[in-house]
Amino acid sequence: MKFKNIFFIFLFLATLFINGFFKTYRLTQLPPALFSDEVDAGYQAFVFNNCFSDYFGNKFPTHFHSFSDWRTSLYIYSTSLVQKFTGANELSVRLPSVIFGFISPLVFYFIIKKLLNNKWWALLSIFFFSISPWIVHYSRTGFEVSGMILVLLLGILYWLKYLDSKKNLHLILSALFFISSIYFYSTAKLFLVFVALSMILVWSKEIFSIKNKTKIFLLIIIFILPFIVDSLRGRAGFRFSYINIFGNPVIPTTNSYLRYEDAILNHYGEIGLQTSLLSKISHNYLTEVSSKFITNYFSSFSTDFLFLKGDSNLRQGFGQRGYLLYPDLIFVLIGITSSFQFLLKPKSKRTLLIKFSEFMILWLFFAPIPFALTRDSNSAHGTRLIIMSIPLLFFSFSGIYYIFEHFNKIKPLLSKIFLTLTLGLYLFCFFDFYHFYTYHYPQNSARDWHTGMKETIIFSESLPPSTKIYFSNEHESFIPFFLFYKKYLPTHNTCSPAKNLIWDNNDFFTGMQTEQKYYFGHLEWNKLARDRNNITGSIFVIPKDEKERMENGIRDYNQSNGKDIKITLINKTSTKYLNQEEFYFVSLN
Repeated sequence: MKFKNIFFIFLFLATLFINGFFKTYRLTQLPPALFSDEVDAGYQAFVFNNCFSDYFGNKFPTHFHSFSDWRTSLYIYSTSLVQKFTGANELSVRLPSVIFGFISPLVFYFIIKKLLNNKWWALLSIFFFSISPWIVHYSRTGFEVSGMILVLLLGILYWLKYLDSKKNLHLILSALFFISSIYFYSTAKLFLVFVALSMILVWSKEIFSIKNKTKIFLLIIIFILPFIVDSLRGRAGFRFSYINIFGNPVIPTTNSYLRYEDAILNHYGEIGLQTSLLSKISHNYLTEVSSKFITNYFSSFSTDFLFLKGDSNLRQGFGQRGYLLYPDLIFVLIGITSSFQFLLKPKSKRTLLIKFSEFMILWLFFAPIPFALTRDSNSAHGTRLIIMSIPLLFFSFSGIYYIFEHFNKIKPLLSKIFLTLTLGLYLFCFFDFYHFYTYHYPQNSARDWHTGMKETIIFSESLPPSTKIYFSNEHESFIPFFLFYKKYLPTHNTCSPAKNLIWDNNDFFTGMQTEQKYYFGHLEWNKLARDRNNITGSIFVIPKDEKERMENGIRDYNQSNGKDIKITLINKTSTKYLNQEEFYFVSLN
């Protein structure tokens, strides 16, 4: 074997090691804890492995019924498979993301190799893809989008293979992987329409010349049929139905107030004012919806979001770092600019790389639209917009490639110096990010990741069996954490454990209870003090934020009724991070 080949294999394995290490190091502690959606997915997988259903009893679901939503299924099925080997623990929830995140750069490698026909540049693409903060973060968390990114990349790869081979197998695999994305994450359900449109615009001749269209179309319908059925049943689009910008209930009130402001400017204090035509044109349903859409769309491309801060939600963003590294700003712009330059060439001279660049430009243009149609986020949404990472990372890489080739034509040594300096700059920026991500991000985001709730559930299991335990939901609902960490399967009605959680509402408590032992909800402390039966033998689990309200409620009751009910602290969860919620176990006597 030639030394050059040995050296390539060595670099390839070293790159894979880097790819794997930064996605697995301290996996269950970084981010600092599993948050509610992660433990919910883990519990769904646990129930499925025991009952072949979700925790509401739906057998082999396409969408899993959770307490607040219908969740896409493929990540939960992936978790259930991992749990066969690891058990229902924290590792099992995040390990599927690691696997998907580890394979994605390898698929990107084959895409670049197909486009450039150069294994060395393809190897570099693994490196650049692997150190993207966007990819690193979502490859370490139990978010479904890691699987979505992988199958979208596989869909691209097999489409490129089809263009080269004209084999229907590659076309079918491409369609299968693209369609699989809608079973990973809801954003893909709309975005896939734009992917198909983009492919038609770029490769219309190749698409209309496909043989056996009818058979392939029928296969695609079969792949997508479960999604169609769930759409008709209101499951596939359940969440979008109440977060879309078209159903915003405050629009009429907002318009009325804005029109009122218009009217009183020149007619302050008058009664029975008429709304002017200009005011109606400026403030109506269409303008409000359009304004929200445009704001969402362009915020997706802001430097604050992409390079400086990320999503304002610290589970999805970093607060002090963006999703791309600083050099990407320059190279993305160069990559896009060079692509537009190539598009000016006659169609007969457009290579696969040029057409693919055109496809990526359309992908980037359409990518923010699914997010732009939602109204439940105050900033650009890192999870819904991760589909932008594919074209952005491609254009950053193509910008580097374009400059290298330009320098190489002038002087080969100059191109090598450029590439060396570029690699050094990326490594410096990545280690700056990773230091922040490892040391500072956990301190800042611990509360957002619901740190401490696991330890609270574990301690509650050490209490006497006869104890009633009331979990306050003032910080976050304890239900998914209780179900997952307790591995809760009631002895009766085991295959629909959620139905064992019963609504309970009285003077002092509102929420859910199971087995007349575990209670999850809101507590009215001054009313609770009147009920001696519930005070005796009960433990109350409350967050630090609620402790003062509890003390005030009990003190008010004591003063009003001449009583002397005392608060006894039984335990307090330890804190590891600066910005972390504390939980107290207290009794009243």
